[in-house]
Amino acid sequence: MALTKEMATGEVEFHGVLIVGGGICGLATALALHIKGIDSLVLEKAESLRATGAGISLKANGWRALEQFKVSEELRELAVPLTGYALLRPPSQIMFDDFPFKCRSECRCVKRSDLVETLARHLPGGSIRFGCQVEEISLDPVTRYPIVSTSNGSTIRAKVLIGCDGANSVVAKFLGLKPVRFLHLWAARGLTTFPEGHSFRNKFLNLVGKGMTFRLVPIDDKTIYFSAIQSRLPKGTLIFIREPALIRQVALQAMQGYPEDILDVVRSCEIESVSLAQICYRAPWNMLLQPFQEGTVTVAGDAMHAMGPFIGQGGSASLEDALVIARCLAETAIGVGDDRKPARSVQEVLRSYVNQRRWRILRLCVQAFLNGQLIVASSKLKKVLLRAVVKVLFKGSATSQWHDEYDCGSL
Repeated sequence: MALTKEMATGEVEFHGVLIVGGGICGLATALALHIKGIDSLVLEKAESLRATGAGISLKANGWRALEQFKVSEELRELAVPLTGYALLRPPSQIMFDDFPFKCRSECRCVKRSDLVETLARHLPGGSIRFGCQVEEISLDPVTRYPIVSTSNGSTIRAKVLIGCDGANSVVAKFLGLKPVRFLHLWAARGLTTFPEGHSFRNKFLNLVGKGMTFRLVPIDDKTIYFSAIQSRLPKGTLIFIREPALIRQVALQAMQGYPEDILDVVRSCEIESVSLAQICYRAPWNMLLQPFQEGTVTVAGDAMHAMGPFIGQGGSASLEDALVIARCLAETAIGVGDDRKPARSVQEVLRSYVNQRRWRILRLCVQAFLNGQLIVASSKLKKVLLRAVVKVLFKGSATSQWHDEYDCGSL
Protein backbone atom coordinates (compact mmCIF):
# COMPACT_ATOMS: atom_id res chain seq x y z
CA MET A 1 0.00 0.00 0.00
CA ALA A 2 1.37 3.36 -1.03
CA LEU A 3 2.05 5.76 1.82
CA THR A 4 0.38 9.14 1.77
CA LYS A 5 2.46 12.27 2.34
CA GLU A 6 1.05 12.59 5.87
CA MET A 7 1.92 8.99 6.73
CA ALA A 8 5.43 9.31 5.37
CA THR A 9 6.17 12.54 7.22
CA GLY A 10 4.41 11.62 10.44
CA GLU A 11 1.86 14.41 10.04
CA VAL A 12 -1.68 13.88 11.24
CA GLU A 13 -4.40 13.40 8.65
CA PHE A 14 -7.85 14.96 9.03
CA HIS A 15 -11.10 13.75 7.46
CA GLY A 16 -14.70 14.79 7.83
CA VAL A 17 -16.06 11.25 8.09
CA LEU A 18 -13.99 8.16 8.84
CA ILE A 19 -15.53 4.69 8.38
CA VAL A 20 -13.89 1.64 9.95
CA GLY A 21 -14.59 -1.52 7.97
CA GLY A 22 -14.84 -2.07 4.22
CA GLY A 23 -17.57 -4.72 4.23
CA ILE A 24 -21.16 -4.33 3.03
CA CYS A 25 -22.21 -1.79 5.67
CA GLY A 26 -19.04 0.30 5.47
CA LEU A 27 -19.14 0.57 1.67
CA ALA A 28 -22.89 1.22 1.63
CA THR A 29 -22.43 4.00 4.19
CA ALA A 30 -19.63 5.56 2.14
CA LEU A 31 -21.76 5.40 -1.02
CA ALA A 32 -24.82 6.89 0.71
CA LEU A 33 -22.68 9.74 2.05
CA HIS A 34 -21.17 10.28 -1.42
CA ILE A 35 -24.65 10.57 -2.94
CA LYS A 36 -25.45 13.21 -0.30
CA GLY A 37 -22.29 15.13 -1.20
CA ILE A 38 -20.25 14.08 1.84
CA ASP A 39 -16.69 12.78 1.46
CA SER A 40 -15.50 9.90 3.59
CA LEU A 41 -12.55 7.56 3.98
CA VAL A 42 -13.03 3.82 4.56
CA LEU A 43 -10.32 1.99 6.52
CA GLU A 44 -10.18 -1.74 5.71
CA LYS A 45 -7.75 -4.05 7.48
CA ALA A 46 -7.66 -6.60 4.62
CA GLU A 47 -5.47 -6.04 1.60
CA SER A 48 -8.42 -6.21 -0.80
CA LEU A 49 -12.22 -6.33 -0.83
CA ARG A 50 -13.46 -9.28 1.24
CA ALA A 51 -16.64 -11.30 0.87
CA THR A 52 -16.57 -13.95 3.61
CA GLY A 53 -19.83 -15.88 3.72
CA ALA A 54 -20.22 -16.53 -0.04
CA GLY A 55 -23.83 -15.33 -0.43
CA ILE A 56 -26.32 -13.06 1.28
CA SER A 57 -30.11 -12.89 1.12
CA LEU A 58 -31.61 -9.45 0.65
CA LYS A 59 -35.29 -8.90 1.38
CA ALA A 60 -37.60 -6.19 0.04
CA ASN A 61 -36.47 -3.66 2.65
CA GLY A 62 -32.86 -4.16 1.60
CA TRP A 63 -33.69 -3.68 -2.08
CA ARG A 64 -35.51 -0.45 -1.25
CA ALA A 65 -32.28 0.84 0.29
CA LEU A 66 -30.23 -0.28 -2.72
CA GLU A 67 -32.64 1.65 -4.96
CA GLN A 68 -31.74 4.79 -3.00
CA PHE A 69 -28.05 3.97 -3.54
CA LYS A 70 -28.70 3.71 -7.33
CA VAL A 71 -27.24 0.20 -7.65
CA SER A 72 -30.37 -1.97 -7.39
CA GLU A 73 -30.91 -2.61 -11.11
CA GLU A 74 -27.26 -3.50 -11.60
CA LEU A 75 -27.49 -6.10 -8.82
CA ARG A 76 -30.92 -7.42 -9.85
CA GLU A 77 -29.36 -8.54 -13.12
CA LEU A 78 -27.07 -10.84 -11.12
CA ALA A 79 -29.70 -12.57 -8.97
CA VAL A 80 -33.04 -14.22 -9.74
CA PRO A 81 -36.13 -13.34 -7.69
CA LEU A 82 -37.12 -16.14 -5.33
CA THR A 83 -40.73 -17.22 -5.81
CA GLY A 84 -41.30 -19.85 -3.13
CA TYR A 85 -39.83 -21.77 -0.24
CA ALA A 86 -40.32 -25.03 1.61
CA LEU A 87 -39.43 -26.53 4.98
CA LEU A 88 -38.66 -30.25 4.77
CA ARG A 89 -37.18 -33.00 6.89
CA PRO A 90 -34.72 -35.36 5.21
CA PRO A 91 -35.01 -37.80 3.52
CA SER A 92 -38.11 -36.10 2.06
CA GLN A 93 -38.03 -35.88 -1.70
CA ILE A 94 -38.12 -32.40 -3.17
CA MET A 95 -41.16 -31.60 -5.34
CA PHE A 96 -40.52 -28.21 -6.92
CA ASP A 97 -44.00 -27.92 -8.41
CA ASP A 98 -45.59 -28.09 -4.97
CA PHE A 99 -43.84 -25.60 -2.71
CA PRO A 100 -46.23 -24.73 0.13
CA PHE A 101 -45.11 -21.11 0.64
CA LYS A 102 -44.89 -18.22 -1.80
CA CYS A 103 -42.61 -15.22 -1.42
CA ARG A 104 -44.91 -12.27 -0.80
CA SER A 105 -42.30 -9.61 -1.50
CA GLU A 106 -39.01 -9.29 -3.31
CA CYS A 107 -36.25 -11.58 -2.08
CA ARG A 108 -33.02 -12.40 -3.90
CA CYS A 109 -29.73 -13.96 -2.89
CA VAL A 110 -26.61 -12.26 -4.23
CA LYS A 111 -22.96 -13.18 -4.10
CA ARG A 112 -21.29 -11.13 -1.41
CA SER A 113 -18.45 -10.41 -3.82
CA ASP A 114 -20.91 -8.97 -6.37
CA LEU A 115 -22.46 -6.74 -3.70
CA VAL A 116 -19.24 -5.35 -2.24
CA GLU A 117 -17.64 -4.88 -5.67
CA THR A 118 -20.69 -3.03 -6.96
CA LEU A 119 -20.79 -0.72 -3.95
CA ALA A 120 -17.03 -0.07 -4.19
CA ARG A 121 -17.19 0.57 -7.94
CA HIS A 122 -19.58 3.48 -7.41
CA LEU A 123 -17.29 5.21 -4.91
CA PRO A 124 -14.80 7.92 -5.92
CA GLY A 125 -11.19 6.81 -6.31
CA GLY A 126 -9.21 6.80 -3.08
CA SER A 127 -12.26 6.27 -0.88
CA ILE A 128 -10.93 2.97 0.50
CA ARG A 129 -7.61 2.46 2.23
CA PHE A 130 -6.66 -1.22 2.41
CA GLY A 131 -4.27 -2.87 4.86
CA CYS A 132 -5.17 -0.38 7.57
CA GLN A 133 -5.96 -1.90 10.95
CA VAL A 134 -7.32 0.42 13.65
CA GLU A 135 -5.34 -0.11 16.85
CA GLU A 136 -6.61 2.61 19.16
CA ILE A 137 -9.38 5.20 19.38
CA SER A 138 -9.38 8.26 21.63
CA LEU A 139 -11.11 11.63 21.82
CA ASP A 140 -9.39 14.99 21.54
CA PRO A 141 -9.55 16.57 25.02
CA VAL A 142 -10.55 19.95 23.57
CA THR A 143 -12.72 19.32 20.48
CA ARG A 144 -13.90 15.82 21.51
CA TYR A 145 -13.34 14.72 17.92
CA PRO A 146 -12.17 11.10 17.48
CA ILE A 147 -8.50 10.28 16.94
CA VAL A 148 -7.62 6.94 15.34
CA SER A 149 -4.22 5.26 15.50
CA THR A 150 -3.54 2.56 12.92
CA SER A 151 -1.20 -0.42 12.65
CA ASN A 152 0.97 1.33 10.07
CA GLY A 153 1.78 4.12 12.52
CA SER A 154 -0.50 6.79 11.10
CA THR A 155 -2.79 9.02 13.15
CA ILE A 156 -6.09 10.15 11.68
CA ARG A 157 -8.43 12.74 13.13
CA ALA A 158 -12.04 13.01 11.99
CA LYS A 159 -15.20 14.93 12.76
CA VAL A 160 -17.21 11.70 12.63
CA LEU A 161 -16.17 8.08 13.21
CA ILE A 162 -18.52 5.27 12.14
CA GLY A 163 -17.71 1.70 13.12
CA CYS A 164 -18.85 -0.75 10.45
CA ASP A 165 -16.22 -3.30 11.47
CA GLY A 166 -18.35 -6.31 12.26
CA ALA A 167 -19.23 -8.32 15.34
CA ASN A 168 -15.76 -7.91 16.88
CA SER A 169 -15.78 -4.17 16.32
CA VAL A 170 -12.98 -2.08 17.79
CA VAL A 171 -15.31 0.93 17.64
CA ALA A 172 -18.04 -0.93 19.56
CA LYS A 173 -15.43 -1.81 22.18
CA PHE A 174 -14.48 1.87 22.47
CA LEU A 175 -18.15 2.75 23.00
CA GLY A 176 -18.43 0.19 25.76
CA LEU A 177 -20.81 -2.21 24.02
CA LYS A 178 -20.97 -5.64 25.62
CA PRO A 179 -19.18 -8.38 23.66
CA VAL A 180 -21.17 -10.58 21.31
CA ARG A 181 -22.42 -13.93 22.59
CA PHE A 182 -22.08 -17.25 20.79
CA LEU A 183 -24.63 -19.93 20.10
CA HIS A 184 -23.57 -23.58 20.07
CA LEU A 185 -24.07 -23.51 16.31
CA TRP A 186 -21.59 -23.43 13.43
CA ALA A 187 -22.46 -22.39 9.89
CA ALA A 188 -20.58 -23.82 6.91
CA ARG A 189 -21.26 -21.72 3.82
CA GLY A 190 -20.34 -22.01 0.18
CA LEU A 191 -21.22 -21.58 -3.49
CA THR A 192 -21.79 -24.24 -6.13
CA THR A 193 -21.89 -23.56 -9.88
CA PHE A 194 -23.45 -26.02 -12.32
CA PRO A 195 -22.19 -25.09 -15.82
CA GLU A 196 -25.21 -26.72 -17.48
CA GLY A 197 -27.63 -25.21 -14.99
CA HIS A 198 -29.26 -26.60 -11.83
CA SER A 199 -32.71 -28.10 -11.26
CA PHE A 200 -33.69 -26.13 -8.17
CA ARG A 201 -35.36 -23.30 -10.09
CA ASN A 202 -35.73 -20.12 -8.06
CA LYS A 203 -36.97 -21.75 -4.86
CA PHE A 204 -35.57 -21.40 -1.35
CA LEU A 205 -35.20 -24.72 0.46
CA ASN A 206 -34.79 -25.33 4.19
CA LEU A 207 -34.11 -28.91 5.32
CA VAL A 208 -34.16 -29.52 9.07
CA GLY A 209 -32.56 -32.73 10.33
CA LYS A 210 -31.15 -33.95 13.60
CA GLY A 211 -28.34 -31.58 14.56
CA MET A 212 -28.35 -29.89 11.14
CA THR A 213 -30.30 -27.18 9.32
CA PHE A 214 -29.45 -27.00 5.62
CA ARG A 215 -30.42 -24.02 3.51
CA LEU A 216 -30.20 -23.88 -0.27
CA VAL A 217 -30.83 -20.65 -2.18
CA PRO A 218 -30.40 -20.17 -5.94
CA ILE A 219 -28.51 -17.04 -6.96
CA ASP A 220 -29.05 -17.46 -10.69
CA ASP A 221 -29.78 -20.29 -13.13
CA LYS A 222 -26.36 -21.86 -12.55
CA THR A 223 -25.22 -20.84 -9.07
CA ILE A 224 -26.42 -22.08 -5.68
CA TYR A 225 -25.65 -20.63 -2.25
CA PHE A 226 -25.85 -23.04 0.65
CA SER A 227 -25.38 -22.96 4.40
CA ALA A 228 -25.17 -25.97 6.69
CA ILE A 229 -25.87 -24.96 10.29
CA GLN A 230 -24.66 -27.64 12.72
CA SER A 231 -25.22 -27.92 16.45
CA ARG A 232 -22.23 -30.19 16.98
CA LEU A 233 -18.99 -31.07 15.23
CA PRO A 234 -17.41 -34.54 15.13
CA LYS A 235 -15.08 -35.48 17.98
CA GLY A 236 -11.48 -34.58 17.29
CA THR A 237 -12.46 -31.76 14.93
CA LEU A 238 -11.04 -28.38 15.83
CA ILE A 239 -13.88 -25.94 16.38
CA PHE A 240 -12.22 -23.17 14.42
CA ILE A 241 -11.12 -25.18 11.38
CA ARG A 242 -10.05 -23.05 8.44
CA GLU A 243 -9.36 -25.73 5.83
CA PRO A 244 -12.20 -25.58 3.24
CA ALA A 245 -11.90 -29.24 2.24
CA LEU A 246 -12.23 -30.29 5.89
CA ILE A 247 -15.23 -27.99 6.39
CA ARG A 248 -16.95 -29.63 3.40
CA GLN A 249 -16.12 -33.10 4.72
CA VAL A 250 -17.56 -32.33 8.17
CA ALA A 251 -20.76 -30.97 6.60
CA LEU A 252 -21.21 -34.05 4.42
CA GLN A 253 -20.72 -36.35 7.41
CA ALA A 254 -23.59 -34.59 9.18
CA MET A 255 -25.83 -34.88 6.09
CA GLN A 256 -26.24 -38.64 6.00
CA GLY A 257 -29.67 -39.52 4.65
CA TYR A 258 -30.09 -36.29 2.69
CA PRO A 259 -31.29 -36.54 -0.95
CA GLU A 260 -28.51 -37.10 -3.48
CA ASP A 261 -29.18 -33.87 -5.37
CA ILE A 262 -28.65 -31.93 -2.13
CA LEU A 263 -25.45 -33.82 -1.34
CA ASP A 264 -24.18 -33.10 -4.86
CA VAL A 265 -24.49 -29.36 -4.15
CA VAL A 266 -22.01 -29.66 -1.28
CA ARG A 267 -19.74 -32.20 -3.03
CA SER A 268 -19.43 -29.96 -6.10
CA CYS A 269 -18.98 -26.64 -4.30
CA GLU A 270 -16.33 -24.09 -5.23
CA ILE A 271 -13.83 -25.00 -2.55
CA GLU A 272 -12.40 -21.48 -2.29
CA SER A 273 -15.85 -20.15 -1.37
CA VAL A 274 -16.27 -22.44 1.65
CA SER A 275 -16.04 -20.98 5.16
CA LEU A 276 -17.03 -21.94 8.71
CA ALA A 277 -18.04 -19.57 11.50
CA GLN A 278 -19.67 -19.92 14.89
CA ILE A 279 -22.94 -17.98 14.99
CA CYS A 280 -22.82 -14.95 17.25
CA TYR A 281 -25.29 -12.27 18.29
CA ARG A 282 -25.71 -9.19 20.42
CA ALA A 283 -28.09 -9.93 23.28
CA PRO A 284 -31.46 -8.26 22.57
CA TRP A 285 -31.89 -7.17 26.19
CA ASN A 286 -28.76 -5.04 25.87
CA MET A 287 -30.24 -3.12 22.92
CA LEU A 288 -32.37 -0.96 25.20
CA LEU A 289 -29.47 0.68 27.03
CA GLN A 290 -26.38 0.07 24.89
CA PRO A 291 -24.40 3.31 24.29
CA PHE A 292 -24.40 3.24 20.48
CA GLN A 293 -22.95 6.75 20.38
CA GLU A 294 -20.41 8.86 22.23
CA GLY A 295 -19.87 12.36 20.93
CA THR A 296 -19.37 11.99 17.18
CA VAL A 297 -18.56 8.26 17.29
CA THR A 298 -21.18 5.63 16.46
CA VAL A 299 -21.61 2.15 14.95
CA ALA A 300 -23.67 0.48 12.23
CA GLY A 301 -24.21 -2.98 10.77
CA ASP A 302 -22.99 -6.02 12.69
CA ALA A 303 -20.96 -3.74 14.95
CA MET A 304 -24.30 -2.46 16.19
CA HIS A 305 -26.65 -5.44 15.88
CA ALA A 306 -24.93 -8.74 15.07
CA MET A 307 -27.64 -11.39 14.80
CA GLY A 308 -27.96 -14.99 13.71
CA PRO A 309 -29.03 -15.76 10.11
CA PHE A 310 -32.43 -17.12 11.18
CA ILE A 311 -34.64 -14.41 9.66
CA GLY A 312 -32.32 -13.36 6.83
CA GLN A 313 -32.28 -9.68 7.78
CA GLY A 314 -28.66 -8.96 8.78
CA GLY A 315 -27.61 -7.60 5.37
CA SER A 316 -30.80 -5.65 4.71
CA ALA A 317 -30.69 -4.06 8.18
CA SER A 318 -27.10 -2.94 7.54
CA LEU A 319 -28.18 -1.24 4.31
CA GLU A 320 -30.93 0.52 6.25
CA ASP A 321 -28.32 1.74 8.77
CA ALA A 322 -26.22 3.20 5.95
CA LEU A 323 -29.17 5.08 4.50
CA VAL A 324 -30.37 6.53 7.81
CA ILE A 325 -26.97 7.65 9.03
CA ALA A 326 -26.17 9.37 5.71
CA ARG A 327 -29.54 11.11 5.73
CA CYS A 328 -28.94 12.34 9.27
CA LEU A 329 -25.40 13.57 8.60
CA ALA A 330 -26.60 15.47 5.54
CA GLU A 331 -28.45 17.79 7.94
CA THR A 332 -25.16 19.00 9.44
CA ALA A 333 -22.53 21.42 8.23
CA ILE A 334 -20.58 18.35 7.02
CA GLY A 335 -23.21 17.75 4.35
CA VAL A 336 -24.75 19.92 1.69
CA GLY A 337 -27.88 20.32 3.83
CA ASP A 338 -30.91 22.47 3.24
CA ASP A 339 -30.04 26.16 3.10
CA ARG A 340 -33.44 27.04 4.54
CA LYS A 341 -32.65 25.19 7.79
CA PRO A 342 -29.86 25.86 10.28
CA ALA A 343 -27.24 23.12 10.36
CA ARG A 344 -27.78 20.70 13.23
CA SER A 345 -24.85 19.58 15.33
CA VAL A 346 -23.23 16.26 14.51
CA GLN A 347 -23.89 14.91 17.98
CA GLU A 348 -27.55 15.82 17.69
CA VAL A 349 -28.07 14.05 14.37
CA LEU A 350 -26.16 10.98 15.52
CA ARG A 351 -28.46 10.78 18.53
CA SER A 352 -31.35 10.97 16.08
CA TYR A 353 -29.80 8.15 14.02
CA VAL A 354 -29.43 5.94 17.10
CA ASN A 355 -32.99 6.65 18.24
CA GLN A 356 -34.38 5.84 14.80
CA ARG A 357 -32.50 2.55 14.59
CA ARG A 358 -32.68 1.29 18.18
CA TRP A 359 -36.31 0.12 18.13
CA ARG A 360 -36.06 -1.22 14.61
CA ILE A 361 -33.03 -3.39 15.34
CA LEU A 362 -34.45 -4.42 18.72
CA ARG A 363 -37.36 -6.16 16.99
CA LEU A 364 -35.03 -7.79 14.47
CA CYS A 365 -32.63 -9.01 17.14
CA VAL A 366 -35.43 -10.33 19.36
CA GLN A 367 -36.92 -12.45 16.57
CA ALA A 368 -33.53 -13.70 15.37
CA PHE A 369 -32.67 -14.60 18.97
CA LEU A 370 -35.94 -16.48 19.53
CA ASN A 371 -35.57 -18.39 16.27
CA GLY A 372 -32.01 -19.32 17.23
CA GLN A 373 -33.15 -20.54 20.62
CA LEU A 374 -35.75 -22.71 18.89
CA ILE A 375 -32.94 -24.47 17.05
CA VAL A 376 -30.70 -25.08 20.06
CA ALA A 377 -33.48 -25.88 22.59
CA SER A 378 -33.51 -29.54 23.60
CA SER A 379 -36.63 -29.36 25.77
CA LYS A 380 -40.01 -29.75 24.03
CA LEU A 381 -41.57 -27.51 26.65
CA LYS A 382 -39.06 -24.77 25.94
CA LYS A 383 -39.78 -25.02 22.21
CA VAL A 384 -43.52 -24.70 22.86
CA LEU A 385 -42.96 -21.63 25.02
CA LEU A 386 -40.65 -20.03 22.45
CA ARG A 387 -43.17 -20.58 19.65
CA ALA A 388 -45.85 -19.01 21.82
CA VAL A 389 -43.70 -15.91 22.38
CA VAL A 390 -43.02 -15.62 18.63
CA LYS A 391 -46.74 -15.93 17.94
CA VAL A 392 -47.56 -13.12 20.37
CA LEU A 393 -44.77 -10.74 19.37
CA PHE A 394 -44.64 -11.32 15.62
CA LYS A 395 -48.19 -12.22 14.62
CA GLY A 396 -47.39 -15.91 14.54
CA SER A 397 -44.72 -15.63 11.84
CA ALA A 398 -41.38 -17.38 12.39
CA THR A 399 -40.13 -15.75 9.19
CA SER A 400 -39.28 -12.10 8.60
CA GLN A 401 -42.22 -11.12 6.38
CA TRP A 402 -43.32 -8.45 8.87
CA HIS A 403 -39.81 -6.97 8.75
CA ASP A 404 -39.64 -7.15 4.94
CA GLU A 405 -42.40 -4.54 4.67
CA TYR A 406 -40.42 -1.98 6.68
CA ASP A 407 -39.41 1.16 4.78
CA CYS A 408 -36.70 3.33 6.32
CA GLY A 409 -37.49 6.16 3.90
CA SER A 410 -35.61 7.96 1.18
CA LEU A 411 -32.01 9.08 1.24
